[in-house]
Amino acid sequence: MLISLLATNFATIFTISYIGNNHSQQEQIAVARISNNKSTTTTTSPPEKPENDFHFNGTQIPADRYLQAKVIVNNFELIADLAITNDQQIKGLDVKDHLKENEGMLFVEKQPAKYDFWMRGMKFPIDIIWLDSNRTVIHIEHNLQPCISDLECPLHFPDKDALYILETVAGFSQKHNVETGTHMDFHLIR
Repeated sequence: MLISLLATNFATIFTISYIGNNHSQQEQIAVARISNNKSTTTTTSPPEKPENDFHFNGTQIPADRYLQAKVIVNNFELIADLAITNDQQIKGLDVKDHLKENEGMLFVEKQPAKYDFWMRGMKFPIDIIWLDSNRTVIHIEHNLQPCISDLECPLHFPDKDALYILETVAGFSQKHNVETGTHMDFHLIR
């Protein structure tokens, strides 16, 4: 539990953030409002959100489509679907039959870790690019082929912790000189 304290002339406000089980909740409690030697306590909580109500950087994630980001790498721009929710990340690119050179999928994780990927259910080869919290490439797997069967479907993962993972058309990394240490910029577009 994280507690931060903000003092004002009229009240002391505690912001409490609960983080656990991949959910976070924030509650503000205003206390110690003193007027005429009387003390009052006020508690306010955000309204309950439905379980399928997801937000990313203040933007609601629609249930029927992916948000998108513009990704810029070595002066090349591509549009990436954002895989943010657990359901979106499980489906990944399995929902597509192909990718164009200027398309991709960007997985946005909640915290850095060594996230693994496999090519189960994929219909075409891809490059997978892992990035750290500074959006710097830390690992690349080139030209990964779809799995032949579940028994022959290896996991691919980086040696270092990643926060973002970009999937692109096979050959993208080589064609656009993407290598370990390359920096990428991306921002939400819709």
